[in-house]
Amino acid sequence: MAAPTALTARSVTLAFTLAAIAACAASLVEGMVAGVAVLVASASALFLLIARRQAAAARRETADALIRLQAIIDSMPDGVIFVDADERVALVNEAGKALKNLVGPPGRDVKDCHPQATHEMLGRVMRWLREGSDPGPTHSIIKEKEGRFETTYAPVRARDGAYLGVVMVIRDIADRRGLERRLLDAERLAAVGQMSAQVAHELRNPLNAITGAAQYLRRILPGHGEVKEYAELIDDEVRRVNRFIEELLKVASPANPVFTASSVNKVLSEAAQRAALARGLPASALRLELARGLPVLDLDRAMILEAVVNLLDNALDAGGTEAPELASRYDAAGGEGTVVVEVKDRGVGIPPDQLEEVTRPFVTTKARGTGLGLVIVGRAADQHRAGFALAARPGGGTVATLRFPVRTVRAPAPPVEVEG
Repeated sequence: MAAPTALTARSVTLAFTLAAIAACAASLVEGMVAGVAVLVASASALFLLIARRQAAAARRETADALIRLQAIIDSMPDGVIFVDADERVALVNEAGKALKNLVGPPGRDVKDCHPQATHEMLGRVMRWLREGSDPGPTHSIIKEKEGRFETTYAPVRARDGAYLGVVMVIRDIADRRGLERRLLDAERLAAVGQMSAQVAHELRNPLNAITGAAQYLRRILPGHGEVKEYAELIDDEVRRVNRFIEELLKVASPANPVFTASSVNKVLSEAAQRAALARGLPASALRLELARGLPVLDLDRAMILEAVVNLLDNALDAGGTEAPELASRYDAAGGEGTVVVEVKDRGVGIPPDQLEEVTRPFVTTKARGTGLGLVIVGRAADQHRAGFALAARPGGGTVATLRFPVRTVRAPAPPVEVEG
């Protein structure tokens, strides 16, 4: 009976051994599983960290790109507004904010950029651009502020053609229109120049004959009242036509200024004297406010003299309860010195919508004006690189201003001219 007992002992030992091996194997497997889990967790954490860093870098890159884009469009003189597909303002530069009076963060409705009266047209425009149904080129559709500004609209699309929104560009076209106007005026004056000499020759001969006939009638009929009256009328009208011919020739002929160092106040005083004497007026008919210590300027005296006389004639023609004023002063605003000459009146004034128009050839508000006097003034200003402008005077009347640049600005005070 001993053999079975020995077998049983060995079986038990083997069982314990196998159990120990199984336990070790299970422990090993459990450790490996735990290790794999730790490894997976570590890898996941690493991947998450890398993803977060990449996302942060992408956000920084995107933010930097937006900052650069904003800086670029802010440097543009034209207003730029990007409207997204939901018709919300998503991006706008500083010029656009100023022109459209936009404040606050992005997200405003595009209608806030346009007057109420244009909203219906704006809706059609946005629909055309979204659908691509507008066959014409990018162009200005909605006019504003009396045509000084034009707004162009262009659709923005992704590479796959998806509609992203509309970019609006608002441009101040005052300078461009001014240049177009000046070119048109130059063409008109060139055409006038081609015929002015011949017209002057053809007119002056009969005018001289008319003047001679009037003088003859006065001489042979000295006591005839009607003859004297009509002879004087003929003389006045002949002088008016001759004045027009002279102005026409001056405007049409090439300008060849001769510059010399000149005292501005001396030129102005002489112009005031001539304007008063031409009308038989006393010196008190014009009020002079000439500042002392003005810089000496390089001027064509005859050209500036004629220009100021024309301005004083206009001021006298305007009438008013106060005597026209001729003033001079020095202006160093903005760091660039200028000598300012102003002719002010308290007359009937010029309608605001005609202040620029009257500086064009043959445009005048006078019943008997030639429309060339202010052209001569503007031409003299151009030859001296001076500014010329007309403005309504507070309280009634008009202010004509000439601004002559000073080449050298001395501190603290400008060079003093010699009076005498």
